Amino acid sequence: MLKSAYQIGIIKDENIWLEALATRNNMAHAYNQVIAIEIVRNTKAKYYNMFCKLKEEIENNWI
Repeated sequence: MLKSAYQIGIIKDENIWLEALATRNNMAHAYNQVIAIEIVRNTKAKYYNMFCKLKEEIENNWI
């Protein structure tokens, strides 16, 4: 689904989305506090803005 969204222009940076997907998949194994803190840090620093851009793209160009 990410590849299709990237190909039609809904998302601009496929790599950050794939990274977010990998992070989500690894959360199930985040028993280590250091790993859990890193996931939270990445979510705040990178993934929140990623979703804001997606929301803006959908509102401006797809609805």
